Amino acid sequence: MRYRAPYGWMMIFLCFVHMSVAQHTTDDLRLYDNFKPITSEHVFKTEGYYNWGASIIKGDHGRYHLFYSRWKKEYGFLGWLTHSEIAHATSKSPSGPWTFREVALEGARNNRWDAITAHNPKIKYFEGTYYLYYIATNLGDKAFTEDELIETAHTGYSHPNWKILRPNQRTGVAVSKSIHGPWKRMDKPLLEPTGPITTLTVNPAIESGPDGRYYLIVKGDKPNETRFIRNQAIAVSESPTGPFQILEKPVIDTIDTEDMSMWYDQDRNRFYGVFHAEGFIGMVTSADGINWEPANEYVLMPKMIKRADGSLLVPDRMERPFMYCEDGTPKVLSLTVKQGDSSYTVFIPIEKSTYPKPNSRQLAWQEAELGVVFHYDLHVFDGVKYGQGNNRIDPVNDYQIFNPEHLDTDQWVRAAKAAGAQFAILTATHETGFALYQSDVNPYCLKALKWRDGKGDIVADFVASCRKYGIKPGIYVGIRWNSFLGVHDFKVNGVGDFRENRQQWYNRMVEGMVKELCTNYGELFEIWFDGGADHPDNGAPDVLPIVRKYQPNCLFYHNGQLAEARWGGSESGTVGDPCWATFPYVATGAGESAKKNIAANNFQLLKEGDPNGAFWMPAMADAPLRGYNGRHEWFWEPGDEAHVFPLEDLMTMYYKSVGRNATLIMGLTPDPDGLMPQPDVERLKEWGDEIKRRFENPIVSTSGQGTAVTFKLKAPRLMNHIILQEDIKAGERVRRYAIEGLVNGQWKTIAQGESIGHKRIQQFDAIKVKGIRLKVLESTGKPILKNISVFYVPGI
Repeated sequence: MRYRAPYGWMMIFLCFVHMSVAQHTTDDLRLYDNFKPITSEHVFKTEGYYNWGASIIKGDHGRYHLFYSRWKKEYGFLGWLTHSEIAHATSKSPSGPWTFREVALEGARNNRWDAITAHNPKIKYFEGTYYLYYIATNLGDKAFTEDELIETAHTGYSHPNWKILRPNQRTGVAVSKSIHGPWKRMDKPLLEPTGPITTLTVNPAIESGPDGRYYLIVKGDKPNETRFIRNQAIAVSESPTGPFQILEKPVIDTIDTEDMSMWYDQDRNRFYGVFHAEGFIGMVTSADGINWEPANEYVLMPKMIKRADGSLLVPDRMERPFMYCEDGTPKVLSLTVKQGDSSYTVFIPIEKSTYPKPNSRQLAWQEAELGVVFHYDLHVFDGVKYGQGNNRIDPVNDYQIFNPEHLDTDQWVRAAKAAGAQFAILTATHETGFALYQSDVNPYCLKALKWRDGKGDIVADFVASCRKYGIKPGIYVGIRWNSFLGVHDFKVNGVGDFRENRQQWYNRMVEGMVKELCTNYGELFEIWFDGGADHPDNGAPDVLPIVRKYQPNCLFYHNGQLAEARWGGSESGTVGDPCWATFPYVATGAGESAKKNIAANNFQLLKEGDPNGAFWMPAMADAPLRGYNGRHEWFWEPGDEAHVFPLEDLMTMYYKSVGRNATLIMGLTPDPDGLMPQPDVERLKEWGDEIKRRFENPIVSTSGQGTAVTFKLKAPRLMNHIILQEDIKAGERVRRYAIEGLVNGQWKTIAQGESIGHKRIQQFDAIKVKGIRLKVLESTGKPILKNISVFYVPGI
């Protein structure tokens, strides 16, 4: 792949993303994988009405109160601006089901600022009083009739009244000592648009800070902007009813956002806000309520909701996110969705993480067990031995040497499948910076070649081959080094403004490439940023939100914010024993800013993990197929066929990786003709056949729970392998175990170990037994063994 001793081993330590001191001052709130699937009880509809927007508060006697907007369907969907009212519902749970109680607020009429509509509420309780924040509008001094309002709703944007009603929208508040009202309205709106917003002040979100002040976020149009883009502004007051002063710095002004919901997390001593934007629900955070930044989970969720039956709700619109919290802890995320001529509110329960478990992407990755990574780049064609140090610095003299005349990605993928690989990864870019696809943002790509008249797309060919043969495709993106553009360790060469401008351009290019790869080739199984992708706080490209927005089912490996898998500490294709899937940090770190103990004892923490780690981060074992007898080649080189690993060595890797709770990724090397070399193809086939020979047909299989699982055979049988598998959906629970065999009527210990996790292959001297007993000697919860299989493998 990249390394060779002694230089390579030094660089291994540097191959991970920097985790800067800046990260310690950012948030660590993790919600992305904690949203539970919804049932019908989590959906609130009202017959004959459009429901829109929701805000929840817990009242007396354990009852929950929902305030939401609604208007009659007879007025049409655009009737929200003319006929919305705020309704009140109750439930025994913040996730529903909800029961309508009464209308809390309507348009006040009487020539007031809130004469028309009451919309998008937020309910709060401050110091013994309930505050119902809402938005409303008016037609100024113009007289109007109910028929005229109905006509306005039916006509919509083109009606002359719309041009008055929209800019007259303002935010106000009504107060009451009782959650049931009556509600006393204020005579004036809370604030007028100024500073970072113009035209209107709508969609309030408010929270009290630890300093006793009140922080109000409202939306308005972005000033001096010809496009229809909204800004979020922050205003501060000493009182829940104002006066509020809008500050000059916006909360968000980089993208068009709407519908903020805000809360204060007392454990983390910081504010959080959720919003909706095109394609995703986002999250921002602030240490002081004034200076806001993207949260580590900036893309909180794509605009789709999982149902309990496994299907997805993908509505026409998904807006108005509201985070219901208790004691600062998120409990429910509510979202308003519009589908066809129906709009309603969905309440998504949030699971509190008390024990590390895999997310759906990690679970699929671990269950895959074996994958491959194809390395292909310009220097495959130069006929020169690959040198990593020079390759990161010196551009290839002539990129037109790239000319795989007999390119056959089908042949590549068939070879991987024959080995038993379940997924395959391709280096879309590596250290030269050259992109193996049709990029619109990176000019150093296949478009620039004479090969195939500049129309070749190896990523597209590769992905198509994967889908053809039932292999899950993944993409490897090398952005830490780029010899063509002079990028080393994420930093563009140069000084001053010259370097800074080029760095910003490089970051935008990288982010554009990641979006291209995530949107042009269908669903991806894994995206691998070699050497990590660094933390955006360090000035690196901000890639995690792109992957989460466009590839929600793709394993992310890795940057300074997140590693959903970890490198296993060597490129030997093996991991330590024991090897736990849990880790003490959410990202591995690298270089000078890495955690000090990452590299201690020859990367022991990476090799073994941490049984008490708070984060699920399973190990990846990797090695090049051409790594035998003193070689370590991730790319094809001439005359290297003698260094293909022997079958015995590959089986040893398998036992010490897949058999130790890791996922094994084997590096493969297509040649200058565009083909996998025949010796490599044959060895991969032999390897896959041998894995099947040993483990395809167990003598017996069972499952069980608890500290002892016993099963007996009809007659004594010879055996020398046992495969153990926990149900890791519940986490890793076994800490120490022993396997006993019933020999001549006596139980005899034949193997023992510590970690099991997804898979443990236990090999021992052949022994004839009448029964098997697994004894869990130590665990952190009730052990759940989904598979215990016994084998006898002759000839080893």
